[in-house]
Order: sequence, then structure tokens, then C-alpha cells
Amino acid sequence: MVFTGCWIGIGLVTGGMCIAGLIVFFVQRIFPEHVLRTAHDATGNLLSIVGTLYAVLLGLIVVDAMVRFERAMDIVQQESNCLADIFLLAERLPDPYRKNVRDHCHDYAHTVIHEEWALMQEARMSVKARRSALQLVRSLATFEPTTETQKAVFPLLLEQVRDLWDRRRERATMAQYGIPVIEWVTLLIGAVVTVLFAGLFSVGNGRLQSLLTSLVALVIGLNLYLVSLFGYPFSGELSVSVRPFEVDIGIFEGQFDAGPAHAGEAHNVKAVD
Repeated sequence: MVFTGCWIGIGLVTGGMCIAGLIVFFVQRIFPEHVLRTAHDATGNLLSIVGTLYAVLLGLIVVDAMVRFERAMDIVQQESNCLADIFLLAERLPDPYRKNVRDHCHDYAHTVIHEEWALMQEARMSVKARRSALQLVRSLATFEPTTETQKAVFPLLLEQVRDLWDRRRERATMAQYGIPVIEWVTLLIGAVVTVLFAGLFSVGNGRLQSLLTSLVALVIGLNLYLVSLFGYPFSGELSVSVRPFEVDIGIFEGQFDAGPAHAGEAHNVKAVD
């Protein structure tokens, strides 16, 4: 369940509040007021149990979704850092290895930005990007270091290549697997049951009861909206930025050679000029 725009999320939350109002309306038509008042003790006890269980479950899933989003940002940053380190360490390699490694780094970043990032919106990965990553790994298969500098740099280079591949696989897993369907089913059923229990109370005024129940539905709907936003880090309205790989392209093409490497500093310098 991925929301592709804020207005869709607002519409769904508002719709949930309207449904909560309808629940109150039908409950009042089915059960007379004196029956609801008589059942207040039983309804209150059950609501405290159901509400507490649902609040704990919803809170844990919201926190897990936020942690998942932060983890996705870290993975993308680490992957882009590995790619930049590989490009810079390749400076110590002799040709044609240096050129091959740098060309594969550039191709990989370009493919991730212009092809794979859009595919991840659909929980898919680019075969071309995977092929570029494999070619980068294999470009060092026949290299044998001869100088002391090469012997010192080569292990570091292999470590960065390995980390790049590991971070890519983690990113692919996060892009292809979001919040499980069973969790959504449990959350939605729990929301309906909680709102229904809230509507079983009688406060003597139908409008006030509808308002109170709608506010409960509002809080639940906003939390479900957060789960949808953060639970799918590479899809929907709120997604992880591809900016780290764009910075890599700038490093590869020498855009930061004549100025500060930090993107914010470069922007400030350009503004002053």
C-alpha cells in the first residue's frame, strides 16, 4: 500500500473519518441508547484491552518503518561512498586497469541514476546496472600488483568493491520487499475493530459521539499514512534521494576539482561569484 501523493493520503484519512462517522450512525440505529449505556463497563474493559494491543502494534510498526527508511538512506550513502572510493583508489593502478575501473564506475552511477532509480518505484532492479557492477568486480580479476604502492592499494580496492556489491544487494532487498501484506491486513482490521469499540459508547449526543470517533480514526489514519510513507523507502511520495550518486558523477567528471568538494560549499561559492 503505497501512497503516490499527499492528496491521496489526505483523501484516504478523510475517508476513514467518514467511515468512522457512519459506524457511529449505524451503531446508534442498531442498538438503543439504553443498551449502549448498560454495556459501558464491558465495552470499556474490552476497549482498553483492544486499544492497548493495537496501539502497541501500530507504534512498533511505525517505528520499524522509520528505522527502515533511515537504514535505506544509510545504505545508499555507503554504496555511493564505496563507488567514489573505488574511482579515487584506481588512480594508483596502471592502464588499462585504471581506465576500465573508472569507466565501469561512471557507467554504474549513470545507470543507477537514469534507469534503476525509476525501476525501484515498481520494486524492480536494473539488469544493466547489475551487469555494470559485475563488470566492475571482474575488471580486477587478472590484475597482479607489482609496486609497493599497488600492493598497498589493491587490498583496499578489493574491500571497497566487495562493500559496494554488498550495499547494492541490501538496497535491492529493501526496494523489492516493503511492508508485508499480513501486517497491512492486521493493521486495517485492528483499526476497524478499535473504531467500532469507540463507537459503542453513548455520550447522549450523536454529533459529539461522531466527532470523538472520527478523531480516533484520524489518529489511526495518520499513523497508517506514516507506515506507508516510511515503509517503502524507494517508492511513493517520500523516497530516498539519488543525490549521493549524482555527487559521484560530479567527482568522476571533475566538477569539484577546482572548488570545494562539499555540495553546499560549492553552491555557496557559486552564489558569491
